Amino acid sequence: MKIRAISFIFLLVALNLPLVGYETLNQVVAIVGNIAISQSDFEKGAEKYKMLSRFVPSTRKKGSLHSQILDFLIDRAVVDIAADEESIQVNEKRIESEIQKRMEAQGITDMEYFKKAVSQQFNMPYELWLEELPFQIKKAQLLQIKISPPLPSEQEVQNWYNKNKAKVGFEYKFRELIFSPTNTSIEEESKVFQELNEIRSKSMADPSFFKLVASGPRNESRNRANGGLVNWIPTFELYKTHPTTASVLAQVQQGKVSEVFRDERKRYCLVFVEGMRPTPLDAVRKGIQGLLFRDKEQVHFEEWVANTRKTTSITIFDPIYIKENSISNPEEKYSQEAP
Repeated sequence: MKIRAISFIFLLVALNLPLVGYETLNQVVAIVGNIAISQSDFEKGAEKYKMLSRFVPSTRKKGSLHSQILDFLIDRAVVDIAADEESIQVNEKRIESEIQKRMEAQGITDMEYFKKAVSQQFNMPYELWLEELPFQIKKAQLLQIKISPPLPSEQEVQNWYNKNKAKVGFEYKFRELIFSPTNTSIEEESKVFQELNEIRSKSMADPSFFKLVASGPRNESRNRANGGLVNWIPTFELYKTHPTTASVLAQVQQGKVSEVFRDERKRYCLVFVEGMRPTPLDAVRKGIQGLLFRDKEQVHFEEWVANTRKTTSITIFDPIYIKENSISNPEEKYSQEAP
């Protein structure tokens, strides 16, 4: 036991880790390259893993929850090391830039709206999404630099289209009218809801009235200058940024006005469907390519992490993980593929 402890101390000295007593040594559960994972890191990682586990592929969910959490932290350490080797820096300015880019892509200018939209889109607290953003940036950079998965072939696109025509559905030509309450009071919410209901009634009798109102200054649609017109967009594409609107369109017949509904940003909306038709492959080819490419990215990224672990010095001190993975000597290099 003494030899093991001394060996451990030498290891920590070599890694420039602080030595503050045997109690501190017991808090280290694993060392990945030059990164030490402490018991405190494990506890924080456990909370994060529970919230993110639904995004973790089933191939990475072998073993007990305890081992899954430690594998999750080891994988993150492997990514951090690779990012450092490629000089990928994620500072506060980079994070702010990424947030701004995403807000612009979604046509959002209000930060509070963006926080709510992100929380609903990813079904997680905004704070957790923000905490995860540096990892996602590093992952995207590493995919470009070290992994570069192949683009999907035309045959793969065609096969996906043939199997998922029901998901691809229709493409729509419609006008949208969007109002936001000036405050969160019940009175203001009711006022806006009633106002849109009156517009809906008048538009059902005179469709040109909808275009007139949709061209007005109160309409928050990005297409207000064109009378709120969104010209032939597949639900496949629309669902990426406006899933509620896409779902509502599927329930409205051509030439009809929807019921008043609230979108992802809690705005009150109406849509008037001017046309609908089956979505041709050419209209959704880029979308399918993007979907298939993201799937390929994820698969290749997971393979890259597993292979990189094989060539990374990993030392495990966690007794549960040691027993479950049948590691005979915890002080020996552990570089087998993650469970």
